[in-house]
Amino acid sequence: MTISGRIIAALIAAILMVAASIGVSFWAFEKTDDAADARRQTYTIIISAAGLMSELRDAEVGQRGFALTGDEAFLAPYLATHGLITTHLQELRTMVGNGEGGRQLDAMVPLVDAKLREMAHVIELRRAAGFQQVLDTVGRGNGRLLMDALRLQMGDFVTLQDSKFRQNEKTFQSTMHFLFAVLVGTSLLTFVVAASFAWLVYREMRHRLSELVHTETRSLLARQEHTNGQLEMANATLRLSEQRLAVTLNSIGDAVISTDAEARIVIMNPLAERLTGWTRQEATGRQVEEIFKIISEATRLPSRIPVKDALAHGTIQGLANHTVLIARDGSERHIADSCAPIREDNGPVVGAVLVFRDVTEGRQLDQALQQKNIELAQATVVAERANHAKSDFLSNMSHELRTPLSAILGFAQLMESGTPAPTPGQKRSIDQILQAGWYLLELINEILDLALIESGKLSLSLEPTSLPEVMRECQAMIEPQAQKRAITLTFQPFEVPYFVRADRMRVKQILINLLSNAIKYNRPQGTVNIDHAIDATGHIRIFVRDTGSGLAPEQLAQLFEPFNRLGQGSGGEEGTGIGLVVSKQLAKQMGGRIGVESTVGSGSVFWVELPLTIDPRAPGGVPPPVISWPAAPPDGKTCSLLYVEDNPANLMLVEDLIARRPDIHLLTARDGLQGIEVARATLPDVILMDINLPGISGIEALARLALDPITASIPVVALSANAMPRDIERGLDAGFFRYLTKPIKVDEFMATLDIALKSRRIEPAATSGRAPDPAQKPEGGNP
Repeated sequence: MTISGRIIAALIAAILMVAASIGVSFWAFEKTDDAADARRQTYTIIISAAGLMSELRDAEVGQRGFALTGDEAFLAPYLATHGLITTHLQELRTMVGNGEGGRQLDAMVPLVDAKLREMAHVIELRRAAGFQQVLDTVGRGNGRLLMDALRLQMGDFVTLQDSKFRQNEKTFQSTMHFLFAVLVGTSLLTFVVAASFAWLVYREMRHRLSELVHTETRSLLARQEHTNGQLEMANATLRLSEQRLAVTLNSIGDAVISTDAEARIVIMNPLAERLTGWTRQEATGRQVEEIFKIISEATRLPSRIPVKDALAHGTIQGLANHTVLIARDGSERHIADSCAPIREDNGPVVGAVLVFRDVTEGRQLDQALQQKNIELAQATVVAERANHAKSDFLSNMSHELRTPLSAILGFAQLMESGTPAPTPGQKRSIDQILQAGWYLLELINEILDLALIESGKLSLSLEPTSLPEVMRECQAMIEPQAQKRAITLTFQPFEVPYFVRADRMRVKQILINLLSNAIKYNRPQGTVNIDHAIDATGHIRIFVRDTGSGLAPEQLAQLFEPFNRLGQGSGGEEGTGIGLVVSKQLAKQMGGRIGVESTVGSGSVFWVELPLTIDPRAPGGVPPPVISWPAAPPDGKTCSLLYVEDNPANLMLVEDLIARRPDIHLLTARDGLQGIEVARATLPDVILMDINLPGISGIEALARLALDPITASIPVVALSANAMPRDIERGLDAGFFRYLTKPIKVDEFMATLDIALKSRRIEPAATSGRAPDPAQKPEGGNP
């Protein structure tokens, strides 16, 4: 072979070898790039996991601030991150793919959902029930347990990803070394080939060989510089990854200490440095117990470092409750959290990560909360005293208003029914007096009812109440009013004798109010239809439909405002404007509600809804015996009535009323002591007793009469302007036979006297005491 042929062959061989070397170099470079991509992917996953936990903590901090203060501004972090948490978890799951990391993230999904529901539940509970209910709910620790579980699960996930990151780093370094070796080998091989080629053409191409060597050398140097640039870029990427990891550790809200398998400190974040008082440079390489000193808050004895147990057992270890960290300067902080082992590719434990946080502020907040609870209890006592004072004021005000009103209405009734009958002009004047007086009494009663409801002092007797019976009573009471106005009432019958759990008198009060309004604000010759319906929640709804003019939407919005009569005050219909307000509050306190639907020009439908209950009557029960009272004394003797009253107007009114009863002889006394003396001397058949008397009260006088065997059997009827429900209940509990309130209703007054006289006649003369039934409360006893 000629020199030229050998040169050409050598040249071709050199080209092939150089091409093969370049191919191997590119292959090695691709492997290096793949390793770098895998490392970047793992780092991105770790950063994303840290970001997810940061969003959870931000949401928890916002929710906790709102729960403590009730200030909606604290919810800003919660609202900003709440909708992103699930999305970020799904994105993280997509990046991880299948495998152990994917299974760990799948296990976190129900924990994240539960934590989000728990935070939403606390927020809604704070809005609806207030701070105390939230405190009880948070005190059970469900939210803390969920967050601890999330931290532990995420810690395992981050540990796994960190292991993958180190494995990828090893792969990257290995491929870099291989690439470097390939480049060096390629360079050497190229040099050998070039030297051989130079030897072949040495004689005839010395100058060309020299130039070729220089050219090839420059090319190799350029490639080497390119390779070195890539290595520097890879190192920069690695440094960036390390910086991002450092930023992550520095930015999280917990202190982090990482150790090796011998419990020597490797990493400390700034928060751990601040809490322990040691810098990272000072602590690196030292045993963890030298830096992390903890004692029991209760015993002040050293506590076992959880790192030791985590390294020994390879399991997650939690710090004991009430643990105190002793810093380098001797300061103390309450801490909490856990320690997790670090494994090398699911192999042996190579270290541990201790995560802890300062809970001193939380403990101080707990103490402050306890102090606030004490202050709240004290404020509650003050409020109760204020409510009691308000109740006393209402009782006194009721008495002061009813006393003069009793004389006005009483004497007006006497004038109306007197002999000779009043003239037409006098009759009109008397009617106006009575109408205004009864209206004023209704206004007083409703205002007092509303005040009692608002103060929470209204006493209700919730018991099974027959709705058909109450409806029949309401029908009998309201039909005269409807007939007077030519309004047709239609009561749909009940297919079943329904019972509701309610106060019978208050149910009747609500229904009478709705029926009265349906009649008053109806059109001439109109109709009122009363129907009912049962719903699936165990409630019955009573509908009152009228054919009035209806209500506009703006009127409906003002319907339940006190003293707002929706423009009816200038019309001919009387009303207080608070009847519906009282009815609504009464229905609410009995577990029901009131509503309305109305169309202008077509009428309105008012409804009241009450909870159903079972029929309390046992099957086959025997009804209680009925006592038949005699219409008149069999011997025709006159009965005696002692009236103890200090108000001259009230005394005069009762004297005029008894003057119409020839079968009753009236005795009077001006105070409680005089009343007792008269009762012992005359032994009247019935005693009528005022409550507010000079000297001793009517209740004290009743107690003394009951202790005396001579007067113990005499029925005593209270007649007082103290008309608050608690006054009536107190009077009946004291032993009054009946409790009548002022102003006097003549028919009710006479009927009560007849019942008391009949009760006196059938009692044995030797009865040593009286046991009236406090439940027998007259309808007028609680206006």
